[in-house]
Amino acid sequence: MNLSQINTKGSTLAETMVAMGIASFMLLAIITASIALQKSFNAIDNYFAAQMQQIRIIEYLSRDVKRSYIVTSTTSPQTVVCTIPNYLNGNARRDPTLTWSSKGVKVDYDTTTTTTVAYSISNQSILRTENGVLTTIASSTDNLIPSTLDIELANTEYATTTITFQPIFTSSGVAASRTGTTLFSTAYLRNKRRG
Repeated sequence: MNLSQINTKGSTLAETMVAMGIASFMLLAIITASIALQKSFNAIDNYFAAQMQQIRIIEYLSRDVKRSYIVTSTTSPQTVVCTIPNYLNGNARRDPTLTWSSKGVKVDYDTTTTTTVAYSISNQSILRTENGVLTTIASSTDNLIPSTLDIELANTEYATTTITFQPIFTSSGVAASRTGTTLFSTAYLRNKRRG
């Protein structure tokens, strides 16, 4: 190899500045894209965390409504109150009294001893109170819209509940963004008193 064939010329200042400008632009694009992806991942994570809270509320509420024989609700303040017969007498299972009539079977668990479960909203938390014991069952869902319907459907009452939350990554609090997070539930009162 002949030394005269090696290019010993360096880059000019203009070429170096153009190369640094292109490299800076590429680095800026990579940083901007990574920040946007991070925000998107955080928004998705927060959205699904809030949706899991919704599912938790629906599961708790449906379980209590199914065990109840009286469910009342109000929209202001938003509360749902379930009156549940005590199925246990100490550690032993309480046997119900069955009465047959032309309207069907009446199941009675001796309603002199009942359990009261109330669901209410405090700031962005939904609280469950059972016989005075308070439990926070959701901390990121900020709207419980109970709608207990005292409608007879095949001789069975039911309660419908709608739960929504405001996604934190939306701008200007558009109503459609809350509507897109709506979760509905219908639970039938298994222990409704008939007759």
